[in-house]
Amino acid sequence: MSLCGWFKIFKRKNAVNASDADSESSGPDEDRVGNKGRRTAGSKGGKGGDKRKDGGSAANGSRNGAEKNVGKGKTKVKSDGTVSEDDWEEGETDADADAGSDEGNPRNKTALKPGHSLMHWIRLGNSGVDLAGTGGKVRPVNYAELAQHNKPDDIWTAIRGKVYNVTRYLDFHPGGIDELMRGAGKDATKLFDEVHAFVNYESLLAKCYIGPLRSTGVLHLVPEEPAESSFLKPPTPSVIITPSSPSIRTLKANSANSIASSSSEESTSKAAPVVPRFDWIQKTAEVTFIFYTKALCNPAVVVEFVNNLEFNVRIFLEGNVRHRYQFQVANNLQWPCTVRQSLEAGKVELVFNKLLPGLWTSYGQMEHERSENYPLELYEYDVATRLEITHDSCALLLRPKNNSILQVIPIGYHLSISGTVADGQVVTRSYTPVPASAIPTDCPATFVPLLVKTYQHGGLSKHLTRPVPLATSLQLSQPSGSFSLAKLKHHNRIALLAAGSGITPMLALLNYLLERSSNKMESISLLYFNKTEADIWCREMLDNLCAKDKRLTVKHFLSEAESQSATGSPNTSRPASSSSSPPATPAASSTTITEADSRPSSSAAAALERGRISLAVAQQLTNVDSPLSATFVCLCGPKPFNELSCQHLEQAGFNMSHVHSFQG
Repeated sequence: MSLCGWFKIFKRKNAVNASDADSESSGPDEDRVGNKGRRTAGSKGGKGGDKRKDGGSAANGSRNGAEKNVGKGKTKVKSDGTVSEDDWEEGETDADADAGSDEGNPRNKTALKPGHSLMHWIRLGNSGVDLAGTGGKVRPVNYAELAQHNKPDDIWTAIRGKVYNVTRYLDFHPGGIDELMRGAGKDATKLFDEVHAFVNYESLLAKCYIGPLRSTGVLHLVPEEPAESSFLKPPTPSVIITPSSPSIRTLKANSANSIASSSSEESTSKAAPVVPRFDWIQKTAEVTFIFYTKALCNPAVVVEFVNNLEFNVRIFLEGNVRHRYQFQVANNLQWPCTVRQSLEAGKVELVFNKLLPGLWTSYGQMEHERSENYPLELYEYDVATRLEITHDSCALLLRPKNNSILQVIPIGYHLSISGTVADGQVVTRSYTPVPASAIPTDCPATFVPLLVKTYQHGGLSKHLTRPVPLATSLQLSQPSGSFSLAKLKHHNRIALLAAGSGITPMLALLNYLLERSSNKMESISLLYFNKTEADIWCREMLDNLCAKDKRLTVKHFLSEAESQSATGSPNTSRPASSSSSPPATPAASSTTITEADSRPSSSAAAALERGRISLAVAQQLTNVDSPLSATFVCLCGPKPFNELSCQHLEQAGFNMSHVHSFQG
C-alpha cells in the first residue's frame, strides 16, 4: 500500500507534544535450449517518498502555529517561507513518531479500542460483512445523495471520484472520528491529499466501495441577453457538463438541452492499460516463467510458494490493478526461485530449478484473474538478522514465515510494517527496502532488507531494532508508492537530494540509473545531508560506486561537522563500516559491524562539506556549466527539507515539473 496514514500511527489522546519521527522515510536474456514453449494469452485486462524513514515525518507538521518540533530544538517557518536553522535536514528528531506519519503530516492520534487494529479491519473486510451497504452492487452516486450521508452513524465520502461508505471504519481510524468526519458527505479528495496523499486507500477501503461519483452542472454557451428583453428570446441552448468534461469548444448543442455526464476524476486521455503477456522457456535443469508488462512499468511482484507443484504470482500495476496467476506445474520445482527483471524491456522472469533435470513437454496449467480495488494483503515476517551499522541505526533482514513469500519491491516504493510493541499496541510505519548490496551481509532471495534508525521514544523502531529477542510476527503489506520511472526516461543528467534516512529510496534508483542502457546517463549527482560523519549510511558502498563509475558524484553535507573534517578533503574522513564481516546465516542473528579502514583511495571517496540545503546548492544544479548540472531532481527527507529544497530549486529557476519528492 502506500497505505500508512489511515491506519499507521497509533497514539493515545492528549499526547500531542510527545512526538518521535518514527516513520521510515521510508538481465539480459540467456541463450536457452530445449522447448521454446507455447505462448499463452496471459490476461484479459490491464497498479501501479518519502518519508518512510523512521526518522522523518514527525519533523513535518505544524505545532503551535508555525512552530515545529524537530530534532533537538525548534524549527520555525518564517513569513517569507524560509526555515530557521536546526537539524531537520538530517531527518533526525527526538520527537515522538507516534504523532507523525510517513507522509510528513503529524496529526493528533487516538488510542484505538481493543480489536480495532489494521489486522482486525482486514479480517472484518474478509468476513463477508457488507461494509458498503449496497448488497455487493456498484452504482453511481451524485453529490446530492452523497451530502445526505454525513452523520456518525452514516458516513459516505468521495476520494478521486470514488464513493466509499466509511461508517464501519470510524473506530479503526487512528486519527479519530472527528478527523474522518471532516470529509463526511462530500468530495474529500483535497483534504485527503493534504494528509494522506500516498495512502493506498483503494485497497484499504476496497470492501467499502459504493460506486463512482457523478455530478452535473449547467454551462451557457451563448451570452445571456439583458433581463428586460429576455422574454422576447427563446431559451438559450445549454450544455450540462461536469467540471472534468472536455473543453466546451468540442461540444455542440444539438438540441435545447444535451447532457454529458462523467466521473469527477480527470478525464484526460490515458495510455491503454497494461495487459501482461505470459510465456515460458526451459533448459534441462531450469524453467523460466516470463511476464511481459511494458517498458518502465516498474511493477510490484509477489511470488507465493505452495508446494513443489504449485505456486502463485501476483503482479501489481498502476491504477490499483492486480493480476493473479495460479500455477500447477507438470513436474517438481525447487524453492526459492530467482527473479530477473528488465525494467527497460518491461519483463519479469521467474527462474525455477527443476528437482529432476530433463525437458518438459508442457509447463502444466495456469489460471489468471484480474482484479481492481483488490483488498489489502498482509504477510507475516520475523527479524532474522540484525546488524548495527552506526551508533543509532541497524540493518535488518526480515524473513517470511515458512520462507514461502518472495517480494519484488519496485524502485521508489515502500512497505507498511505493523508490529505489537511493548505496551501491547499495534503500531504501523512505512519503510523503504534497500538493495541487498546495501546490507553488509548475504541476503537470501526471500528476505526483505531494511535500514532502520532507532529513536528513544520510537514505538516501532525500538521494537524492530532490539537486540534480544529479535522481533517476530511482523505484518508486511505488498509494496506501495507513486514513483514513475517513465518520468526519467528523457533525462540523462539527474540529481538526487537525500537527508538522513531519506537515502533509502535513492539506493535502488541509483543502481538503476547507472545500469540504464537506453539514453545512458551522462551524470548523476547524489547530495547527502547529515549531521556528522557518524550518521552517514552506506558510505563505503557509495565510495565504491564513485570509484567504479566516473559519472557518479557524491557530496556529503554535514551540519555539525567539525571544521577540520568538513573541508571538502576526503582524506580527512572517518573510516566507513566494512562489509568484510562474516556473512550472517539465514538463522536469526544479531551482530555489530566493526569499523575497518577498507574505503577506496581518497581520490574516489565522496567529498565532505559543512552546510545545509541552500539556494547556492540549488543554483549549482541549474547552472549548465556546473558539474552538478541536472535536468531532473529526486529528493527525500523530512517535509521541511523537501519543502525548502523545492523552494530553493524554484528560486534558482529549475523546472518544477521535473522534480519528484518522495513523501511517503
